[in-house]
Amino acid sequence: MRAEATARNAYPRHATRVADLVLEMTATLDEVAGHDPGHAIRTCHAAMRLAEAMSFSDRDRLGLFYAALMHDAGSVSDVDPSSARPAMMRRLMPVARGTDEDRRSAEHLRVRRGAQFATRAGFGPEVAVTVMALRERWDGRGLPMGLTGEAIPLFARIVALADGLEVAVALEGARAAVTTIHARSGTWYDPSIASVLLALCANGLIRELEAEGLDSVVRDLEPNWLARLADAEDAERIRNALTLSGAA
Repeated sequence: MRAEATARNAYPRHATRVADLVLEMTATLDEVAGHDPGHAIRTCHAAMRLAEAMSFSDRDRLGLFYAALMHDAGSVSDVDPSSARPAMMRRLMPVARGTDEDRRSAEHLRVRRGAQFATRAGFGPEVAVTVMALRERWDGRGLPMGLTGEAIPLFARIVALADGLEVAVALEGARAAVTTIHARSGTWYDPSIASVLLALCANGLIRELEAEGLDSVVRDLEPNWLARLADAEDAERIRNALTLSGAA
């Protein structure tokens, strides 16, 4: 406790909590990725519930917290956000147009943007790695590298499931979403983590995602004793990183 208090006192009094900055930015990420408002927050909540069920340490929970909130960072571009809506549908359906190389190239561009954001904003490698591997699949048929099984970073496997559940609920409804996750366990998703998620769903996780005021709940899921703070210069750098990534 003494070390925690000392660390906090080292920050200037006008420091801003990084979680608050990121929560503000998720509205933009949701829009450009073609999601309904609150998608990133709901995805983060589901991911953190998985972390709790899997007995993650506080430090791992901290990394997952930001990786989940910023998982769509690579979607930022200079296109009109209103044109992004079809991307939501593509999250659950195979892309029918373009060659495999076209899709791989597009995904490489997306992950590069996401990694640039993570670097410019000063986040740890967990965010960049999660963005880069989010579209990989357990069976090796994902993009852009075709990673298989446990070669996919753990955070990416968790966030992919949380993201997939949230999108499925939005498109299909709660009951069908559970069926979708079950059907894709072992192909799209890590089957062991999928089983944990399905158990959480059976115990009310989807109702939690639909609750009002979820942003406040999610904000408090960042481990308090590790909460990140930013001075004015760092806060401005984090805000600017999103725009700079989109222009890359």
